[in-house]
Amino acid sequence: MNKQEIPNELKKRLEEFQVKVPNIQTKKSRLDRLTNWIYAPARNPLEVFNIKVNSFTRVVFYPLILILVLFFTPIFFI
Repeated sequence: MNKQEIPNELKKRLEEFQVKVPNIQTKKSRLDRLTNWIYAPARNPLEVFNIKVNSFTRVVFYPLILILVLFFTPIFFI
């Protein structure tokens, strides 16, 4: 429906109303962008290892495997 199709009675009713439109900022300020960056949720570091909350064995064995690898690597360079 365009403006030409609106009946006269409806036009009169619509002209009775006065609406104040608030000024809404479309661009965020630098301070808002900085605070959004600071308070953004942190990534879960365990997602890299595909560790879920309930996989206790991976949480225990990954550090042990890492320690063993670090312990035995000097042997290969002798």
